[in-house]
This record gives sequence, structure tokens and C-alpha cells, in this order.
Amino acid sequence: MADDEPSFEKIVANLHREDPGFTAAFHEQRRPPGRVPLIIGVVLCLVALGMLAFGGVKGAVLSVLPWLAGMAFVLKGRG
Repeated sequence: MADDEPSFEKIVANLHREDPGFTAAFHEQRRPPGRVPLIIGVVLCLVALGMLAFGGVKGAVLSVLPWLAGMAFVLKGRG
């Protein structure tokens, strides 16, 4: 049974090399990440920096929320 695995892998590699479209049909298409979440994340991070700069102590404490949300959007936007 263990001898069949390298043979199978070799067959799959040959199929992929000869006809990439054939093996691509078995893999899910992944959508490229969008720019909208990235832009939203950058805006939220800038809002957090503004709150930090101009909000005093209360602004510094509250700036954590938009900063975390912004970083989540940035990471989602990058894929």
C-alpha cells in the first residue's frame, strides 16, 4: 500500500504538468482580497491616532477600539 503513494503522486504531477486546467478543476477558486476592507482598516487606524493625539486620557483609552477594529480590517484586506 505504501508503494502506491509515490506512484500516485507521480501520476498527479504528470497530469498537472500536461494539463494544468484539469487539476485546477479540483481546487477551489480563491477570490483575491478586496481593497475595501484595507481602506476601512486604514481609516479606522487614522481615527484611533486622532483620538490618541487630541482626546487626552479618555481619547487614549477609547482609541484602542478603533485601532483593533482597523487592524482586523487591514489583515482581512491583505488576505
